[in-house]
Order: sequence, then C-alpha cells, then structure tokens
Amino acid sequence: MSNDLTYRPDVDGLRALAVIPVVLFHAGLTFIPGGFVGVDVFFVISGYVITRSLLKNLEEGSFSISDFYYRRVRRIFPALFFCFILTWIAAWWFLLPPFFEEFSGSMASSALFVSNIYFWKTISYFNGQSDLMPLLHTWSLSVEEQYYILMPVAMWVIYKFLYRYWNLCLWPVIILSFMLSCYLVDKAPSANFYLLPTRAWELLLGAIVAVNPRWAVKNLWGKHLLGCLGLILIVVTIFFYDKSMPFPGYGALAPCLGAVFIIVAGRELNDKESVPLSYCVLSFKPVVFVGLISYSLYLVHWPIIVFMKYDRLVPLDYIDMTVVVIISLLLATFSWRFIEKPFRGSQVKNKTILFIPAALLILVSVSIGYWGLINGGFESRYPKFSAIESVAEISRPKNNCLLMDAKNYRNWDAEKCMLGKGLGEGENVLLWGDSFSAHYASGFNSLKQHFSFNLYQYTSVGCPPILEFRSFALPFCDEFNINALKIIKEKNISKVILSARWTNYKSRGLFAIKSTLDWLESNDVEYVLIGQSPQYVMDASILEYRKGQSSKNSVWQVYYDPSINRELEVIAGKNRFYDPMAIWCEGAICQFESDGILLHSDYGHYSKVGAKLATRPLLSFLNKVY
Repeated sequence: MSNDLTYRPDVDGLRALAVIPVVLFHAGLTFIPGGFVGVDVFFVISGYVITRSLLKNLEEGSFSISDFYYRRVRRIFPALFFCFILTWIAAWWFLLPPFFEEFSGSMASSALFVSNIYFWKTISYFNGQSDLMPLLHTWSLSVEEQYYILMPVAMWVIYKFLYRYWNLCLWPVIILSFMLSCYLVDKAPSANFYLLPTRAWELLLGAIVAVNPRWAVKNLWGKHLLGCLGLILIVVTIFFYDKSMPFPGYGALAPCLGAVFIIVAGRELNDKESVPLSYCVLSFKPVVFVGLISYSLYLVHWPIIVFMKYDRLVPLDYIDMTVVVIISLLLATFSWRFIEKPFRGSQVKNKTILFIPAALLILVSVSIGYWGLINGGFESRYPKFSAIESVAEISRPKNNCLLMDAKNYRNWDAEKCMLGKGLGEGENVLLWGDSFSAHYASGFNSLKQHFSFNLYQYTSVGCPPILEFRSFALPFCDEFNINALKIIKEKNISKVILSARWTNYKSRGLFAIKSTLDWLESNDVEYVLIGQSPQYVMDASILEYRKGQSSKNSVWQVYYDPSINRELEVIAGKNRFYDPMAIWCEGAICQFESDGILLHSDYGHYSKVGAKLATRPLLSFLNKVY
C-alpha cells in the first residue's frame, strides 16, 4: 500500500498538523498558546523529506548538486517571491517611513535566506514590536535553506567516503546541537531561537529517520500506539506550552519526537488492515489538502495578520481572526494552485537556465530592499508625517542605569545613576524595575529641583521588581533583583518606587509582587507601587498619523484590560499605589498626544515630554506619601 520511497499522504497531513496551530497561534487565539511548536514539526518533516530524496538519488546513482537546487528553486522560489510582491505592495500602502525602512532590510535579508541572522541581530527591546514585522516568519525558511546548503554535500561525503555510516556521522551532530540548544536556552535565548546550529538537531531528527528505513513497527497495535503517542505529544504541546516555556532546547523535544513517531508509524503499510490510526487521521483528504497548501499558507498568513493589525490599530477580535484565517486559506489555495503547482510541474531541458531567473529574482528583491533602506523608507510617500516626539531617554541609554542585559548588574554605578540629589540630609530612594520603570527617569531628572530626596535608578530591560520572578529568556533577573536588596541595605535606602510593564506578568499572577512588598515591609522600607501606564497595539507615531491629526489631544484604545491597576492596588494598598492611567485615561481610552507632542516614543514607553508630564503628578503623590 505504501513504502518509504513513495508518496505518503500522512506526511502531508502532518504538515497540516504543523501549520494550522501556527496560523491560529499567530492570529491570536489564546486557547492554543503553544501553536508555535508547529515550526519545529515542520523542521522534522523537512529533514525527513529532503534526506529521503537525496538518499534515493545517491542509491540510484543520479545524485547531482545542481539537480537538487533545481528542485529546491522550483519548490521554494515561486510562492516565496509571490509573497514578497504582495507584501511589498501592502507595506508601501500601510507602513510609515521608519517601519517601511525596517521592512526593506528584512526583505533583502529574506531574499538572501539570512533573515534568521538579520532578526537575531536587529530585534531588540526598543526597536519596535517584532510581531508587527511582516516578514518575521521567514526566519524559519532561512534556517531550512542554510541546512539545504550543507546537507547535500554532507550526505554525498558520508555515502562516498565514510562507508554510509549514517548513524555514526549524524547522531553526534544531533546530540551536540541539542545540547547546545539546551545550554543556550538561558544563556543566549535569541541566538538559540533563530540560528541553525541550535536548530539543526530538529532537521537531523527527520534525516536520521530517512536514512534508517528499517526503523518500522511490524505489529499493528504497535503502529497504533506509536502513531497515537506522536499525535498526543504534538497536540499536548500545542495546548499546554506557552511563551514562558524554555525553547527550543528540551522544550522542543516533545513535538519533534511526536513527528518522528508519526513518520515511523506510517512505514511498511502492506494492506488496509495494517494502517495505524494516526495514518488514517492524517490521510483524511481535507487534512491532506491543507498539508498540500501548507507552504503557501505559512508564507501568506503572517503578513495578512500584521497588516490587519495595522488597519485595525486595536487587538484583533474573533471576527478579525476568522477573517484572517479565511483570507489566508483562500490566498494560499490560489498560490498553491496557480503559482506553486505550475512551476513544480514544469520541466526545463537545460536545468541550469533556471538559475538565471532565480538569481535575478534574488538580485531584484535585495535591490528593492536596499533601495528602501537608503531612501529612509521613502519619506516622500507621507509628506505630512514627521517624528514630532522626542525619543525617550531610555531608548538610548548612556550608562548602566538601564541594563540591556541583567547579567551586567555588577556594572551598576550608584553615583552615575543618581537622578536627583536632595538638599542637606535627604533620604535615599530607589527607582527599581524594568524599562517601564526607567521611562520615568528623564521626568525625574527634569524635575529634580522639586524634590529633596536622593533618587537612584536601578532598572533592567524585561526584569520586573519581583523577587520570585524566574525567566528562561531573562535568566539573570533573579540575581538582578537580589542585588537590589543589597543596594537597599548598603545605600541605606529608606523608600522604594516600584514599576514595571505589568501586562507582561499578569498571566503568571500579579500577586507575585507580594514577595517584594513583604521583604520591604519586614525591613522597614517604605514603598510606592506604580501601576501600568498606557500601552497600544501600535507605536504612538502611527496612531498620531492615522488617527490623531484632527484633534488637539488625541486618544486611542489600549490593548489590555485597564482593571489590571485595580488588581495591583488591592495588592499594594490604596495609600501605597499610584495609578498613572488616571492621568491619561477614561477606562480603556487613553491620551497619547498633548498639544501636538507625542507622549510615547513607541507603543508605550514615554517620550521625554511624556515622561515629564507623567512624573509631575507622580512626584506630588510621592511628596505626600514620603
């Protein structure tokens, strides 16, 4: 009925199982918080399919590097560059100059299949929101293409000169790559996520299955058990993983093994009675169809989501999400039927001729991207657009008062991080938290003549002042916070101001801040807890251009439930809690502009003007409390 060298519909079904969670997760459906593991399943499938094809060519004596890349070009390029064209048109329409400039860089790197390196290098805490980058998803394609450069040569060498000792050659690489990924989970999480060395083990798991065709289960119940175990591993991770999971590392092992088990369970099917349940489920025609269009679906869904957000300027609701999924499916079907299939089915007698238009496509895409970069995102498209806000001081830290990596907390210098010095014997006060604490710094600095205490800034990107906070992505936050306790004692700090981007930690439970408050109380240190300040789906500059030019003091909807501050107030106590949204907001509608000046330098951090305006009433509150 089927063998490992013929078409396997269950593998296409497995592609569907990979792509559907990715699309739904990206669309914003909260009930599948681990939908991102679909990419890891894709890696296993790609490693398996490509290696199986290369092995077949080697055994038949028809192996050719040029033939391999000829097939890759026909498979990958048409739909990818069709996606580039549509995305560039939409970006020209939607993206303001600085964001179009950023998009242009990502397009050039994507065309060269190095976008994983580009995003690893350029995505930082203050360069904008990564989930609004239309080509962010191409990082995984770049990882695969880099693998495709190395794997054909490696297989040819192993086949010709290393006596086909596949296991002896591949397993050490798999183990080393996996160990490196586990090690870097908390040492270099961004590099771990984006780069090939820490993702290679996932692709090679598929490869090791391909070069071991005897890995099969003879017994039908064994096939049922293995296939169902594979489905369970993938489905459970989709529903129970979330962004706090250390990833990839050992967190990616379950979905990758699930894919391996499903592939192995579907081998050696000699008759209908030997078909495992997983094969039946994944070979269901509608599921297979989604698998067939999965490549195009993966390409088009993310830009659609991003531009829907740019159009709506508010969080996508369930109607928006449904529209995104429907449009993605329709456009992916069109791309598969009229772009992918015709090129994949075509044959060119002189195969090297195909590389000329392929190279031209890359050259044109890179040139267009570079054109956008050197022209600053084509500012002439929006002559009325101007960066009227002052960039917040925290976005360009001059010293170690806002640490970009908490592991550098030992470099903190109290004298350099004093925002204001009190007259005479002023008390020592500590401003402690993440960047949403640091964005008050320039405000305090500009108003230092209005307070008498000595104010020190101790802040680190992404690290809330929560003693019980643990993060695989930010592994040194706990040490950073413990060091704050030492500073409080060494500097004789009598009062502490706590602030953070609390929306990031709500899912973990805001009550965790009690660990800090209890320590402060037990050590007779007074405190004020600053609540969540306004944040929007988009940068304030986009809101101002799209919605704010007709109003003196423009307002827009925040993306979260403002009741978060009521929760924090209950935890801290009314007399020790300050609500910054009370200044700017009525419910979920908040002011982001004042007299033509933006209050935020991005989606939520205050600009210098915004910081000064926000700090003045805060200072009045502190003077009353302290």
